[in-house]
Amino acid sequence: MRAFSLAALLAVSVPASAQAPDIATLEARLADGDPAVRLNAADALGQRRSRASAAKLAALAGSDPVSAVRQSAAGALGFIGDASAAPALIGALKDSSAPVRFAAVRSLGSLRAPAAVGPLGALLKDPDASMRRTAAAALQQIGDPAAAPALKAALGDADEGVRLEAAGALARLGDGAGTAAALDGLKSKDASSRRRAAVAASLSGDASALAALDAASAAEKDKGVKAQLDEARTRLRERLAVKKAPPAKAKEAVRP
Repeated sequence: MRAFSLAALLAVSVPASAQAPDIATLEARLADGDPAVRLNAADALGQRRSRASAAKLAALAGSDPVSAVRQSAAGALGFIGDASAAPALIGALKDSSAPVRFAAVRSLGSLRAPAAVGPLGALLKDPDASMRRTAAAALQQIGDPAAAPALKAALGDADEGVRLEAAGALARLGDGAGTAAALDGLKSKDASSRRRAAVAASLSGDASALAALDAASAAEKDKGVKAQLDEARTRLRERLAVKKAPPAKAKEAVRP
């Protein structure tokens, strides 16, 4: 008897009506009277990276009466990655719901939207340290030099995580202003801070950071953090090697 794969059997046994709905059906559900239906439709469109749905999701993120639906729509826009959604997400930074604002910040980072640099920089002064950390991480993703002044100011933040995210963002810009904060973070009592510090140090391109990473790795007891430190050491060595490498000589034209 011929054997069939499980996938083939499922394809035969599952009726068409039970299969995943198409994009048009999901978009229609964004206007359903049930908030749960709208939320699930937004999630599904984000998972499918449906760029054609970006405008509808952007409208939902700014207008749905239920905050959980607005949050889902804002998050979906980050998965889709359509730059046209940036204005709607920037508007969502002022939403009355904190989860919506967080979703908008993360999505703007995913979109790498230069227009968001100013609004995200302003969030580095938000009363919520978690929001400040998230905003700094988004600015690191965007990688726009225009964010440098706000990030440098954040190096003096009372929250260690904010300082380290800002240091990493500056390092990604090729700015060494945050190197001292990164090296200080390698000595933190908090494991997540040591992870952030390792990333920032690896991006610094500063030779002095290598010795600090070596020492931190030797002293580290947490296996996960140690793995992060070792990866950071490898990346920094690679960066330093590229810096030291002599420029390649241009090949002379061969005369006939």
